[in-house]
Amino acid sequence: MRRRDHATQAASAARPALSPPALPLLALSFLALSASGCFWFTTKHEGATLRTDVDKIQASLPRLQHVLDEATRLLARNSADLGAEVSTLSEDQKKLAGLVAEAQRYAEEVRDESKRQEQRIAALEARLAELEGKTELSNKTPPQLWDEGMAAMQAREYEQARSLFRTLIAKYPKDEKADDAQLQRAESFFRERKFQESLGEFQRVFEKYPTSTVADDAAFRAGEAAEQLHWCTDARAYYGLLVKKWPRSDLAKKAKAKDMELRKAFGDKKRCQT
Repeated sequence: MRRRDHATQAASAARPALSPPALPLLALSFLALSASGCFWFTTKHEGATLRTDVDKIQASLPRLQHVLDEATRLLARNSADLGAEVSTLSEDQKKLAGLVAEAQRYAEEVRDESKRQEQRIAALEARLAELEGKTELSNKTPPQLWDEGMAAMQAREYEQARSLFRTLIAKYPKDEKADDAQLQRAESFFRERKFQESLGEFQRVFEKYPTSTVADDAAFRAGEAAEQLHWCTDARAYYGLLVKKWPRSDLAKKAKAKDMELRKAFGDKKRCQT
């Protein structure tokens, strides 16, 4: 026993004793192990939560895929519809461009035809003037024709006056008295109470000489001629034209009053037939 105890004591003596600094190291190691166990426990919990979330997402995937498929189909359909609408709009635009081009060509043709008609009318008027004037008037100057025409008007020789004025217009269409001569031709018919003939002649003044200083006078007298014919609609049109095209004319205010008067009398069959 003593030998055994002696051996035990010898072994104990041979094993080095723990130094005081080794104790904190053991404590730290234990704490580290404890902390490691706690961290492992938290990760495990989060993993379970994450697994639950993943399961939920996977469960909703078919629905999400269905929504995505519907959205894709809708987008494709809308794109196709938009393409069709754009194509239709492009076709409409082409048709519209064609119509505009056709309208422009037609307007050009109308203008050309209008010029040709004016030339024909001018030639006919010149011929008629020669016939009415019996050729002896062909050598008279514009002032001579004007003076003789106005003298015939004062003498109430209206047909002679018209012949003289026609000669002036036909032979000297650019003379400064040509527009006045046309107005006097219209006035000669009005004085003879040939209102329908005068109406056409007055209209020719502002159509043929739109910038003339007597164009507004012709429009007003055309309105008065239409009134004499009981054509109230036409009369109002002439008065309205005067106000619109020549708003600064001395006759504009009077034309407005005439238009208002006719509008009130429109139901009076004795005064207004149309």
